[in-house]
Amino acid sequence: MSHYAESIDETSIAMMRRVLVGECGRRGIKPEGIEGEDLALVILHAFRDGMTDEGKLTVLVRNLVD
Repeated sequence: MSHYAESIDETSIAMMRRVLVGECGRRGIKPEGIEGEDLALVILHAFRDGMTDEGKLTVLVRNLVD
């Protein structure tokens, strides 16, 4: 089974949402906009690849160059 087929629990979803909303607020963009969706994909892919710590995900998205 692909790891993409595995479900993500509500706690993890809430954590990823906090990372997304926090970074979008810092950048002055909307989570629902194109830039926000791009960040959400980065967060999701990193999470699926094993980066499940909120602090590490936050550092990851803060270090992304626009």
